[in-house]
Amino acid sequence: MNPDLTRFQPAFRMDPFAAFDLERTTTGGGAVPFVVGERRWSVYRNVNLSVYSGQVCNARCPFCVEELRPASRGTALSLQKRVEPDDARYFERLDAVLALTRPLDPTLSITGGEPSLDPRLPGILARIAAHGLRKRTITTNASGLLRPLPGGGDVLDALVAASLAHLNISRAHWDAEVNQRVMRIDPPQTEADLRRIVARARDAGMRPRLSCVLLAGVVDDLAACERYLAWAAGLGVDNVVFRQLMRYDPRTTAPNGVTRFTDTAAVGLRPLLEALRPSTSDRPGHPHFRFVRHVVGYYYAVEVYAYDGPAGPMDVCFEGADLAAIEARRDADAPLHELVFHADTALCSTWQPWDGRIF
Repeated sequence: MNPDLTRFQPAFRMDPFAAFDLERTTTGGGAVPFVVGERRWSVYRNVNLSVYSGQVCNARCPFCVEELRPASRGTALSLQKRVEPDDARYFERLDAVLALTRPLDPTLSITGGEPSLDPRLPGILARIAAHGLRKRTITTNASGLLRPLPGGGDVLDALVAASLAHLNISRAHWDAEVNQRVMRIDPPQTEADLRRIVARARDAGMRPRLSCVLLAGVVDDLAACERYLAWAAGLGVDNVVFRQLMRYDPRTTAPNGVTRFTDTAAVGLRPLLEALRPSTSDRPGHPHFRFVRHVVGYYYAVEVYAYDGPAGPMDVCFEGADLAAIEARRDADAPLHELVFHADTALCSTWQPWDGRIF
């Protein structure tokens, strides 16, 4: 029998990555065949296709996931960030990949780097819209969303025209000065610009979401999370995710500034979540958080809550991820869990353009 993911499962919190079962606990509930030429793969039914921007990020976050991913496999970001220099070749390949993966009906994410500064972003958006992919999302620090475009309008207008469903904005703290000290965005983003972006996105039917990493001395306990939620609600945001810094296997990871920062600044997710344990006969639950569901992935685990506190009703997620779980599940016969279109035009099943190449 499949577990009811809408009922709190204590075992999922104790060992969330052991809870993964492709058929029983994932949102896709299994895999589907994917044939390219003479090769055949099995692909997760609810697979995501990431368009990975080649644009260098204008922030210097000490917890940068883009740097941690290649480090976790013993390599550097510079080797992962290869870019096809010819625009025509790049977009020809993107069109081909979107057509090739269309039978899988993937969700679509644009990520980076900082995609809002990518000169190719308008072209990427136009092709995504033309191919009609579902649940289109971009993850950004929002610093380039008000950037004017040569043909008129700005980047945010282009996102709206492409009918993106979600706008994921990375923000480490509610206070702009503290956020800048952590993320070091160049140039810094103003609170006024962020408010304009959120208001315009909502007015256009796009749902903004704020993503906050849990950092020691920054946002590191439930009281700080609730203060963050109050600030988010004041912006007009009703969807927030709090993320534990990604875990990694030190035996396979090339140490760098991100790994050293992670080792000192990571905040454990389980102690924080223990305050949100649902009500029992001998223990009351938290008055502002109501458990909604578990989301179990092949290297990530999420607890989803409905928040109804001083900030008003909001959807709140708490997410943990372990890059070592990706390697542990890597097997010649295992289904592919994600697809990545790299800036060098390779379609792969990993975040490294030389590994897991499909097309």
